[in-house]
Amino acid sequence: MLRRNGIRVGIMKPFATSSNMYSNRYKSHDTAALAEAADIEESDQILNPIFFPIPASPYMAAEILHKTVDLGIVTKKFNILKKKYDFTVVNILKKKYDFTVVEGIGGIMVPITAKISLLDVIRRMNLATIIVSSPKLGTINHTVLTINACKVKKIPIIGVIFNQMPKHPNIVESMTPNYIEKFTGTKTISIIPFMDSCNFKKIGSYLGRTPVMKNVISRLTQN
Repeated sequence: MLRRNGIRVGIMKPFATSSNMYSNRYKSHDTAALAEAADIEESDQILNPIFFPIPASPYMAAEILHKTVDLGIVTKKFNILKKKYDFTVVNILKKKYDFTVVEGIGGIMVPITAKISLLDVIRRMNLATIIVSSPKLGTINHTVLTINACKVKKIPIIGVIFNQMPKHPNIVESMTPNYIEKFTGTKTISIIPFMDSCNFKKIGSYLGRTPVMKNVISRLTQN
């Protein structure tokens, strides 16, 4: 959606865990999907600096494997992405990416180390947040908790994406986004219907329809 609007998008998946390696090029399937959607060529060591081959939180996976999570590496790789420059056709240095999408791991309180949660990492990296939720039963509780946790840490929230809305939602599923917005004052960015397979163009078309994202695009294209 961002690329369609002429915005050069960088991506990062700081932490990933899985029972197996996705490919020779990308350890994590999430990193591969992000790189494909953004249509970028970057080293996996920059895009996904920390990977553990156990499907658990980074902290637990590290303990099981007798390893440590080096947050300094994450910060270093993120700064590399932010500072990358390319020469333009008129031989002028220009930033390689206008905007970087950083994907989290699990929920906001997932432990990264014994003392640091994903929420703390977001604050350290000075990021605004998009929360991805779903319309299933129980989502009001965990989405409101997530929003409130961000507010306590003073992390800006762009809005909430509701993913995998059934093709024929019942009354509870269809009303859930409105109720979360009512309880928290946090805007709904988009409602993405359930899809049998990942279709980047189709997902992008849904994301680009709302005033929240149109405002984000407007700010980025004006900078």
